[in-house]
Amino acid sequence: MIRVLPLAFSFFLFLVLAGSAGAQVIPNVPQADTSLNNPDRDMVEPEKKPDQFGKNIADSIQTFAIRTGNVSYYSVCPGSRIMVPFTPQGPFNDDNVFSVQLVDVRGNFVAVSEGVKKGPIMATIPADKRGGHLYRLRVVSTSPAVVGSEVSLRLLPTPTARLESADGSTSSRIMPGQDAQLRVSFTGSGPWSFQLSDSTTITETVTNPYYLSTKLEKIKTYKLLGVSNACGSGSVEGSVIVNVDANPEPRLALKDPDKGYRVCTNTPFQVNFSATGAYKAGNNFLVQISDSKGAFKNITSGDTTAPIMARVPAGTPTGDYTLRIISTSPRLVSDSTRITIAAPTQTVLRRDSVKLKEGGSADLTLQFQGGGPWFVLLSDGTYENNILTSPYSIKVAPYNSTIYKITSAGGLCGVGTFSGSAYVAVDVPPSNIVMEKPSQTLICSGGEISVPFTTTGRFYAANKFIVQVSDSTGRYVDMPTTGKESPLKVKITPSSMRDTLSTHRIRIVATAPGVASEAQEIQVIAPDMAVGEVSGQGAITPGNSTRIRLKFKNGLPPWSFTLSDGSAVQGTFLNPYLISVSPKTTTDFTISSLKNACGTGTSRGSARVIVDN
Repeated sequence: MIRVLPLAFSFFLFLVLAGSAGAQVIPNVPQADTSLNNPDRDMVEPEKKPDQFGKNIADSIQTFAIRTGNVSYYSVCPGSRIMVPFTPQGPFNDDNVFSVQLVDVRGNFVAVSEGVKKGPIMATIPADKRGGHLYRLRVVSTSPAVVGSEVSLRLLPTPTARLESADGSTSSRIMPGQDAQLRVSFTGSGPWSFQLSDSTTITETVTNPYYLSTKLEKIKTYKLLGVSNACGSGSVEGSVIVNVDANPEPRLALKDPDKGYRVCTNTPFQVNFSATGAYKAGNNFLVQISDSKGAFKNITSGDTTAPIMARVPAGTPTGDYTLRIISTSPRLVSDSTRITIAAPTQTVLRRDSVKLKEGGSADLTLQFQGGGPWFVLLSDGTYENNILTSPYSIKVAPYNSTIYKITSAGGLCGVGTFSGSAYVAVDVPPSNIVMEKPSQTLICSGGEISVPFTTTGRFYAANKFIVQVSDSTGRYVDMPTTGKESPLKVKITPSSMRDTLSTHRIRIVATAPGVASEAQEIQVIAPDMAVGEVSGQGAITPGNSTRIRLKFKNGLPPWSFTLSDGSAVQGTFLNPYLISVSPKTTTDFTISSLKNACGTGTSRGSARVIVDN
């Protein structure tokens, strides 16, 4: 939004922009001017009265605007400088200068450039602005005071780094000559460079977190001395104490024991643990589970390193057990955690027989056993997942009678076994057509009428509705029919007519399926064009009027006609018909056009109106 500001405020703004190089925040900028929703919407509000110097801020005829160029593709750090392009519109005054403002999310703005006569403008992002936040840039002018459109600008944050051991702790224990694993985690934009307290320096890595190892002969504490990225130096935290013990006491512990395990029989799962200290040659680690009585048994063969892939033997009863790790030399036992063993899912579709009306729905019942949540896919494509209760009702709405079976079903342990079927019968009423009263029951041959109707039952997509009319032998003949829904438009053209007025039977038939409505009678008039007669003579004085009489013969009303003087009447049922005329001179009136439902008719005769001057 572009707004021309009052002169007093523009003069104050000029003082701010032309003042010291330090940033100044002006909190009372109108909030509407900082909207990100409409950055390209311009508005000019010229001052209607001159200011104290006797000069108007802006001529109401002129339009002033500043479109700030796109800088959203820049990667900008606090304290860096960027070129801001812009396009001014309007005749700015000779003493005008342009400058750049940085706007924060609260609408507060700060000047970030010197005033210039033309663009682009070199802007300096204040070093105290926080990276990682969305700001906006805009170009403003002083004479007249115009606020330009705003463009987004995201500042890159300075980096942070945290040092810890590879398992996330602040200490580790190794034997002399062993590797100690360290981990450095970063925030901010990469690449990052950092240095450890032992002078280890890593430059421009894009790996996050970054792992490194070091061999020690004695205890040592590691710290981060510094971290930097494209935006300069950042902050560091964390330290790791590496204890070196020539004969450390072995220790054995599960990783994340509070989480526990939920597994299926005969399905591999990973058990992670930490083993520190000195173990004897030939040592192995084993995974054990125990039942409710506390009796433990091995579910893995020996392994020498973590993690271990374990598998609960098939046939193990479902339920809650206790899991732990043991070592063989020396014999150590880790802490314990809960492990829940689930069985493969068994799903049964309850046998049932349901009868529905067309368009209805039915609930089928499913029963699940085994570890959930469960899912099911029926034979018609109906699918539901995250099922938590058993038995469970699933809704189906078949179009035709259907036998439902399960295509796939399972739960926590994947696809299980399934069985059962259910039959849903759909009661579809027979196809039927009920023809309602046509729009006309007396019609000229060749005329068009509307035939409304209703249907029940099903009609196929390829179906067509056709109006038929009986001939002289009683055989039904197709009529030219338009439309797929009620009402149908049909042109009545019987193949034969015994008299001027004859009775025919009319009905509607469908092609798919082949059904017909009950027939109704209509009266059809043979093509008998109307004849219009004009006769008589009269006299009037100028400015007066008289009436002439028209008489219609043959055909059906209504009649529409046009006189020779252009007078027209549409659809009259009056016969004879009197029409007023007021010619300026003596005139012979005739019928130039005559129509009715049976087509275009003919005319004869004339009527003279004499005008006596």
